[in-house]
Amino acid sequence: MEENRQYLAFDLGASSGRAILGSVRNGRLELEEIHRFKNYPYEKDGHYFWDFRALLGELETGLKKAVAAAPGLASFSIDTWGVDYALFRDGELIHDPYCYRDGRTEAAMEAFHKKISKADFYARNGIQPLVFNTIYQLCAELRDHPDALNGSTMFLMPDALHFMLTGTATSEVTIASTGALLKASSAEWNTDTLNKLAGLPAGLFTKLVPPGSPAGCLKPETAARLGIPRIPAVKCASHDTASAVLAMPCVDPEKALYISLGTWALLGAELNNAILTPEALESHFTNERGVEDTFRFLCNIMGTWLLQETRRTWTEQGKDISFADMETMAAPLDGQPFRIDPDDAAFFPPGDMPTRIRRFCRKHGQGEIPTDAALVRCIYDSLADCFKKRIEQLESITGKQFDTLNILGGGTRDRFFMRLVAKTTGRRVLAGPTEATAIGNILGQMIASGDLKNAAEARALVAKSFPLAVYG
Repeated sequence: MEENRQYLAFDLGASSGRAILGSVRNGRLELEEIHRFKNYPYEKDGHYFWDFRALLGELETGLKKAVAAAPGLASFSIDTWGVDYALFRDGELIHDPYCYRDGRTEAAMEAFHKKISKADFYARNGIQPLVFNTIYQLCAELRDHPDALNGSTMFLMPDALHFMLTGTATSEVTIASTGALLKASSAEWNTDTLNKLAGLPAGLFTKLVPPGSPAGCLKPETAARLGIPRIPAVKCASHDTASAVLAMPCVDPEKALYISLGTWALLGAELNNAILTPEALESHFTNERGVEDTFRFLCNIMGTWLLQETRRTWTEQGKDISFADMETMAAPLDGQPFRIDPDDAAFFPPGDMPTRIRRFCRKHGQGEIPTDAALVRCIYDSLADCFKKRIEQLESITGKQFDTLNILGGGTRDRFFMRLVAKTTGRRVLAGPTEATAIGNILGQMIASGDLKNAAEARALVAKSFPLAVYG
């Protein structure tokens, strides 16, 4: 392993993005955040979109800062949230990407499943039928903007950003798998479903490549405009959860469950094969692709989105309440009766989250939540209860028992919540690393360069480099 070689990870979440440098010094992986920016969908004509050009501009700013800090930058890579896509024709963006929280897909999903049952669909691709899946978004696109698909190319978000920066027109498998576009049996486009059932053009999809594939170099004109070298690019495991799971410090992932805790809470296990049973479908588990031909058998749970939208609403109302304040408010309030279903559709769109939570509790006979502190505690308790239920379902489906829960990502900063999850689930919680997604992005680049041999060696480096907090 070559020490001091610098790698750049762009980690874009559904609320913020970061540019983080990583290198190995004295046998340990060290990180340096060099750029951070907000990322939030905008509303236009009743729909939600991502500002693609603004995101691209932030990446270019991150590249300039990275080269200033690390002139010999080895490579860069991009990971993002899943399912959302961009369309290009003749190298030009056709329109800003829709945000997965947009409501346009409900009717498209219903119409699609008049042609094929959800059970048959799940057997073909192994992906939980969720209203925001890419395939339903593309069906809505075909319904509303059929001309947009004629002669165009579709990239999911990290591939679209790579395409704009390097011109490399490939689709990385882990991100492609999030949208119900691939076969369950192999890492290939499910053309029967996409072309025959959905009616999507055959030329819409590009060559699939595994994580670790080269993605060209920064375009000459982009490098010249930014005044930086033509830095090589690598396709990491470019779905953010896939990168986060690569950063699990447990060298034997079969012994631990994980939760990648951010805007979403992705709870699952790393398996060697997809599970396509009726029980898996009924329990809303999905089979997304991971590194080294593994499957991320997981469920999607509404995560810190509930806290984020609550805080955003209160800020707009003039209440200055930080996430640390929310933790302090909730901690003393044991034994409260208020619970919500975090995955209820009412909590999915942006908007006034506190009002929706209060309405849910009234509707379900729990009475009126008396204080803001009680409302925050309701969110914490509801998420912890949901984690417990989902763990029990996963163990039933897989026939395996897991005594350790590795929680990854920014949500691990909330020590009260980590204690609550350990107590509620009855599992030992290993919390960390906090920057798991960016770490996994960097590890993917290191494996591609030969600095690391495989995922096991990468995870051993994480365990050596980042101390974990243990609860329970």
